[in-house]
Amino acid sequence: THGSSAIGILAQSVGGGGGNGGGSFAAGGIASVSIGGGGSAAGDGDEVNYNVANSHVTTNGTDSIGILAQSVGGGGGNGGFALGGAGIVAVGVGGQGAAGGIGKKVDVTTGGTVETSQARSAGIVAQSLGGGGGNGGFVVEGSLGVSVGVGGKGSGGGDGGQVFFRTAGDGQSIVTRGTDSAGLIVQSVGGGGGNGGFVGTFGAIANLGIGGGAGAAGRGMAVDATYNGSVETWGQRSAGIIVQSIGGGGGNGGFSFNLSAGAAVGVGGQGGAAGEAGTVRVTVDSGSIRTIEDRSSGIIAQSVGGGGGTGGGSVAGSFALNVSIAGKGAGGGGGKTVDVTNGARIATEGVQSHAILAQSVGGGGGSGGFSIAIGGPSLAIGGAGAAGGSSQKVTVHNSGELSTADDLSVGLLAQSIGGGGGDGGFAGAGGLFTAVGVGGHGGGGGNGGEVEVVNTNRITTTGDLSHGILAQSVGGGGGNGGSAGAVSVGAFVGVGVAIGGDGGVGRDAMAVNVTHTGDITVSGAESKAILAQAIGGGGGNGGKAFSGAFSAGLY
Repeated sequence: THGSSAIGILAQSVGGGGGNGGGSFAAGGIASVSIGGGGSAAGDGDEVNYNVANSHVTTNGTDSIGILAQSVGGGGGNGGFALGGAGIVAVGVGGQGAAGGIGKKVDVTTGGTVETSQARSAGIVAQSLGGGGGNGGFVVEGSLGVSVGVGGKGSGGGDGGQVFFRTAGDGQSIVTRGTDSAGLIVQSVGGGGGNGGFVGTFGAIANLGIGGGAGAAGRGMAVDATYNGSVETWGQRSAGIIVQSIGGGGGNGGFSFNLSAGAAVGVGGQGGAAGEAGTVRVTVDSGSIRTIEDRSSGIIAQSVGGGGGTGGGSVAGSFALNVSIAGKGAGGGGGKTVDVTNGARIATEGVQSHAILAQSVGGGGGSGGFSIAIGGPSLAIGGAGAAGGSSQKVTVHNSGELSTADDLSVGLLAQSIGGGGGDGGFAGAGGLFTAVGVGGHGGGGGNGGEVEVVNTNRITTTGDLSHGILAQSVGGGGGNGGSAGAVSVGAFVGVGVAIGGDGGVGRDAMAVNVTHTGDITVSGAESKAILAQAIGGGGGNGGKAFSGAFSAGLY
């Protein structure tokens, strides 16, 4: 093919996107009720099977992948908004978002040659992608009396499906020449969770606003790739082989904003849970992998849990009582086992271009939302941060010769890294007579998993900070506690209380084992032949607290 966006071979199944819910508007002299319509669910992608043992594909335009096989779930529809106003009572509920579609199994067998020449044109891509969840509808309500609003709930993202890739016959040859053009990409990716709906309430007597809860993310599933043959890339950010399972990120909780002449209560929405990643297995029995430019590793194998959603913030302000409670963050997704077996010769020539990079990474925990309460007597509570996801065992068995030629380019890098805990949310309260602010707790880190490396061939690196073998298990650090502030003013006495949130607990690293036979030659500054580390995560800092109370001195 010769034009832009001209894929050589395309095999795909794509689910349709869900429809958005309709908005609602209601107005009444005495009372009004408005309810946004819910979004409709997305369609799933179906299974994709591609088996062509001897093909010859050449593309010459930008955004022109050689072979693309994919199953894609559709995105869920968004919930409808709700707007309302009335003289006495106004109530509004945002529509709920709909679930994202599922990506199904993708099974690819190829052989022959693939060559691409322009930017963003990978050689072969096999992927299954879950659709994103729909967002909850927003709500705005106002009255001369009481206003109540509940933001729509975000919905869950769809799972990615299993992905299998293998070469047939005499193997595969891949050459890419453009930037951002990896040789082979095999991945399963979960869809992100939908965000909770915003809510705003305004009333003369009392308000209650609850931000919509967020949707959970979809999971990445197992990915297995077996490759025999050659890969050569010439552009920046163009790895030879990328094999990944990635959990989706959780949605963020809805923000709550509330103002009243009387009492005001605001509650932020909860963050959505992150998606777990699946197992990753990569086998390269023979052949060669060569990359020329920067940030172009030879093999990248990763299982990465999604990040947890952030809790929704909350603001409440009135001349009477104020209560503001921020939403909690949600936990990070776990990374799963990663297994790499390599017998190919791998050579990289650019900066930050490792020969082999294998990682299991837990997702970070979501941070808690902030909380503000101001006006009359006020209470503000920051949202708690959530725990980071744990990672699992990473195993690399290498019998191929490895070499890197520039800085920050490790020969064999194997890591299992627990996710960091989310930070607790800030709380600020300012009011007449009494003000209390409580910062959110920080979330704990995730555990790092075991790491095992067995190498039986020569490794050569020439750049600075380019170790021969770097094997690490790293526990996730705990999140910081939320700070708190409280200031009050009273006619005779004011009471201000501020309590900072506790920091989260750091988690453990696991055993690291390296077995090596053969030569390792490193010639750059600060480059170790073998560096093996197990590093526990640090605990989070406690939140700061500051308070003040003032009396007008009226006796």
